[in-house]
Amino acid sequence: MTSFAARLRQLRSRDGLRQKDLAAHLGLAQTTIANYEQGSRFPDEKTMYKMADHFHVTLDYLLGRAEVNLLADSPGHGRSFFSDRDEDLEPLSPLARRYLETLLGGDRAEAGRIVFRALERGETIQDVYLKVFERALKEVGRLWAASGLDVGTEHFVTASTQAIMSQLYPQLMAGAQPRGSRTCLVFAVCGEFHEVGARMVADLLGRDGWHCLFLGGNLCNDDILRSVGEHKPDLLALSASLYLNVDSVARLIRTVRGERTQKDLKILVGGRPFNLEATLWQRVGADGFARNAAEAVSAAETLVSRDPVPAGRG
Repeated sequence: MTSFAARLRQLRSRDGLRQKDLAAHLGLAQTTIANYEQGSRFPDEKTMYKMADHFHVTLDYLLGRAEVNLLADSPGHGRSFFSDRDEDLEPLSPLARRYLETLLGGDRAEAGRIVFRALERGETIQDVYLKVFERALKEVGRLWAASGLDVGTEHFVTASTQAIMSQLYPQLMAGAQPRGSRTCLVFAVCGEFHEVGARMVADLLGRDGWHCLFLGGNLCNDDILRSVGEHKPDLLALSASLYLNVDSVARLIRTVRGERTQKDLKILVGGRPFNLEATLWQRVGADGFARNAAEAVSAAETLVSRDPVPAGRG
């Protein structure tokens, strides 16, 4: 297995960079890069993110735990994958802006009232999920990547949004009509702690009549295999919001496919890497992908009910 130090030297040489060039790109001292390559120091988490971003590799490949970089032939090579330039984000709507600004000001209660007043005026819960929660959280991610937002504030906005979603859940499910016995497991993969998107998928699938179990974030292979054995789902819907966790997606899919009893289990993937890389869902071995929670409902129906035509293909 290749060491991190050796892989870093390999990637730097691949791109024709001197140590001082890479240090300048990452905002580090040349001696720090030299220490990394000598194996006498190891970077912190945020520096690892920057390195994987800079070289356009998965975390496992950077660390030397994988010999194949799943992003090697993607059209995004050379781009920054922690920059808002990679996604054409629609401007925040007035409602989403008020919601986000209220949370950034530390007032969870008022943010909840903003949402409930919008519902009283005729907004649908699905619109709130997609146009307020999802868009506001993408903006938070953009601000964090630009170093304009501290991690504590990001966590507060995320936790507050999840709390408000819990308040909405009874209303969301009030009109749900179970249709058959379709079961799905929804979760964020091993190493992935951004789970709100997966939770939105689980909520909207539940409203659409699925028996849907939301398992949370950082679910690793053994945990998933046990859940699959216990619940015997028709569909796995899994997410990764960071390129660093694409290898976790691929490993999990290989593991599930290796179980002889799970040959017919359909696997749907989602998250920012799959939105930006048109064929990444195929390279990790999934049956399809969805760009957002609403599209996931359509894709799930397609995958389980008839011949798979991934909703995100295009």
